[in-house]
Amino acid sequence: MKTRHLAFPMLLSLAVAPGLMNCSAADAAKGCDGLDLSAKADVTVKAFADSAKALLDAATKLQAKWAATCHEMNVELKLDDAGKETDAAGACGVLGARIQAAKDKQVAVSITANAVCHADASVTASCQGQCAASAGCDIQASCQGGLSGGCSGKCSGSCTAPAVECSGVCKGECKATAPVVNCAGTCSGSCDAQFTGQCGGTCEGQCDGQAASGTAEGNCKGKCEGKCSAKASGSCKGSCTGSCTVSGGATCSGTCNGSCEVSGGGCSGTCSGSCDVKFTEPSCQGTLNCSVDAKCTGSCDGQAKASASCEGGLNIEVVGDAELYAAYMKYQGDIGASIQATLDLANFIGKFISDTGGAIKGMAEISAAGGVCMVQSLDIAGQASASIDVSVSCSASASGSASSK
Repeated sequence: MKTRHLAFPMLLSLAVAPGLMNCSAADAAKGCDGLDLSAKADVTVKAFADSAKALLDAATKLQAKWAATCHEMNVELKLDDAGKETDAAGACGVLGARIQAAKDKQVAVSITANAVCHADASVTASCQGQCAASAGCDIQASCQGGLSGGCSGKCSGSCTAPAVECSGVCKGECKATAPVVNCAGTCSGSCDAQFTGQCGGTCEGQCDGQAASGTAEGNCKGKCEGKCSAKASGSCKGSCTGSCTVSGGATCSGTCNGSCEVSGGGCSGTCSGSCDVKFTEPSCQGTLNCSVDAKCTGSCDGQAKASASCEGGLNIEVVGDAELYAAYMKYQGDIGASIQATLDLANFIGKFISDTGGAIKGMAEISAAGGVCMVQSLDIAGQASASIDVSVSCSASASGSASSK
């Protein structure tokens, strides 16, 4: 994973709006607190400023999550330095060294995220609502290309919620009332065929770790391949009974924690598509066909990205190290979610600073306070970028993809 930095001098150059040099010191000193929210340009600056703060907060929390997760993995693996390195870079560096040592002994390690992230639609709706209000624009009447929001009637499209009754394709975790066939993500429960993962019940097939009875039929402490009767955690190409988490989607009959395809059903979360009554807190996923500033709605994307919550697991292939495999299985939820969150934020922040920030700096109508606010906000966004770089390094270490020295 790669992300780009913008050095602070460049951040300053982006923020210098035309006419800023002629502003009074008193107006400029107000910064973000002095924005004129009756002016469209300053509303756009506020949207960017709020996004920069939200992104820094999200990046800081993610870095702390990496520190905690890598520390827990180190304790699980009984590493000597487990208690000495507690910051993200240090703790994940210790874990990365353990994984590299295993690879140096010809242990095969392949770790990829199987997780999904969902933004808080109400955050997007609130920000877009401020942009639309400054332009006298009706979001629901003017959106082309896809609306989302609360739907008290019947939703057709997809419904995203922590727990939505689902009888269709679920992208996220499906807690099934009927078995999920071919759970390509993570099956938690039991699997009747072609299972690969950790089994807390009876493993029928092959076990690469210690088995209680000396065979695979019993308590398999490593990787189970075959069938698992209970407490399964892995991929299942047969029928998975319990829950199935898959980022690409799986046919679900039960409760979906994520996004479920619906057709004319109720939606207790966010409906994306169409609603047979007026949306509440609507947000436009396409283009607003009115005079609202695209740079303002584009700035809202930062708040949406920062609000995202991620859940899921890992696609795990560890051959020749049962202890490492078991540790990955135990913490796959935290690692998978953190890898996906890191990917999403790393791919977004640099482009947000250069493209969105660069477009806003060219607005001649920005107030004196707005110009100073942009300087402050681009500095904050730069801090978010630096924090995400730490998480990128942690993600590489935890997945075993960091370059060996």
